[in-house]
Amino acid sequence: MLDLKGKKILVVGLGISGFSAARLLSGKGALVKVTENDDNDTIRDYAEKLSEFAVEIEIGGHTEDFFKFPDMVVTSPGVDNGALPLAFARKNDIPVIGELELGWMFCASPIIAVTGTNGKTTTTELIGKILLNSGKGAVVCGNIGNPLTGEIEDLARDKIAVVEVSSFQLDTIKKFKPYIAVLLNVTDDHYERHENYENYKNSKFRIFLNQDENDWAVLNSSFRNDQALRNIRSRKSFFKKEDCADLESVPLKGDHNLENIACAVAVAGIMGISKADAYRTIAAFKGLGHRFEIIGTFGGIEFIDDSKATNIDATKRALESVDKKVVLIAGGRDKGGDYRSVSSVIKEKVSAMVLIGEAAGRIKNAFSDDVNIVVAHTMQDAVRKASSIAKKGEIVMLSPMCSSFDMFSSYKQRGEIFKSSVLSLKRD
Repeated sequence: MLDLKGKKILVVGLGISGFSAARLLSGKGALVKVTENDDNDTIRDYAEKLSEFAVEIEIGGHTEDFFKFPDMVVTSPGVDNGALPLAFARKNDIPVIGELELGWMFCASPIIAVTGTNGKTTTTELIGKILLNSGKGAVVCGNIGNPLTGEIEDLARDKIAVVEVSSFQLDTIKKFKPYIAVLLNVTDDHYERHENYENYKNSKFRIFLNQDENDWAVLNSSFRNDQALRNIRSRKSFFKKEDCADLESVPLKGDHNLENIACAVAVAGIMGISKADAYRTIAAFKGLGHRFEIIGTFGGIEFIDDSKATNIDATKRALESVDKKVVLIAGGRDKGGDYRSVSSVIKEKVSAMVLIGEAAGRIKNAFSDDVNIVVAHTMQDAVRKASSIAKKGEIVMLSPMCSSFDMFSSYKQRGEIFKSSVLSLKRD
């Protein structure tokens, strides 16, 4: 359906992905409607911006009378599979694709797609910087915050799209076919959407679904003997942290970041970039905001913003990266994982926990026998309590193990409020 002129297209969800998809579709001459179940200031802002594109919009609920019978449905990654418009489409045999698939349909550039439970954003950004510093035109986009559909005009054949992709996006692909597909890791996550680990893992492996012998699959060496490899038709390249043992200056802490770096170097090699050239970019890489970001040391206590740790394994990796005792601020919207799976590292590294959000009760039940636990009602309260508990030489770390959507609009907002609370504490 590359010729969308006059086609009736329904976009489900009016977050950044839905907004971007609607703009692209309208520009291709489609008759676009957008339906959004929620109603908040961000959604209303997107709705106002779409008004100049002759896009029909309903917010605050889905109604069959609004969307009738479209030729195709484009769903945003955050929309639950059981939502009314998607159920309606399935019942009436209407094609459903995701925003990622839509972007791929119109993308003239070769695609490097990066997925995994943890490290996606850091690795995606690092690959993009290595490509750019090597003189190759690269556009970093996707689940990282600027959707692929929003970058189509800038993605010519002489550029490379470096795209972060999530399991939710991969669940809705049909023909999405990256030249290089990267799988960093798979650990427990998103059980609010995925039935179990195998279901979640299968979603991640869909990144290789449409590749052929001309493409590349780049995988963590932990998957080397995985039976799922039998279904991958593309050429395979495996990476491990030891691949970069000769890197003199490691700008990012932790074994997990060594894996991210090794992955970026492997991708660079496929793209014809030498290890030495990749290392020059890596040495200057400063890391990203809210990903084990050191805010500073005040009153002898170090403060670290790891708000991007939205699952249990990410927090485990963060704790393993420090050699001091930690007062851990955790909690948020529960994603169905097993908190007890990290009890050993909690016992070893954490002196106390300050819990916030909807998951506070579950986390408290998991660790109340292991560490001192207090509950806070706001981030500001959590920072004050954590600071009063922490001793000189210890760390106060925000590493939530949960999504942010119970109290905040994003992990970024959560991290910014943590940082401002820390800096306010310093001023006091």
